[in-house]
Amino acid sequence: MPIHSPPKDEAPQPSSAGLPVSFDRKFRPWRYSIIHSELKLRSVEPASESPEFIEVTFYGVIGMKLKTVYRPLTISHADPAQAEEILRFSDAKASHSRHVHCLALRSDSGDGFVACLSYSIWSHKGDSAHAPSGTPREGSVLILRS
Repeated sequence: MPIHSPPKDEAPQPSSAGLPVSFDRKFRPWRYSIIHSELKLRSVEPASESPEFIEVTFYGVIGMKLKTVYRPLTISHADPAQAEEILRFSDAKASHSRHVHCLALRSDSGDGFVACLSYSIWSHKGDSAHAPSGTPREGSVLILRS
């Protein structure tokens, strides 16, 4: 499985292949909004190491199990047995389960999962510590969306 981390002088290109996608970077949970059921993971490399950061946003989150750090991070569809466990953990109604993405978060630092309705992965220019969460801005590149 290739690592999807662009060279420092190139912006990442949108993926048409979908999941799995991997990044050889350090990620942390960045923000969770209960009101919008929205979870963000963000790469936290120092600006001296990377001129951009990656932000993964999960929308309509109904369940999650997270580590405090992921390095590297691979996001993939959960296998059928894991998806069944994730849906049970999330108390998803059987009638709604076909709309839920059961995503496995894999890393050398530990695994987790997110059950959500959709997700997006963007690359943003700048320092992750000082950039506000939210909508893409000039220089942002969409890597993957569902």
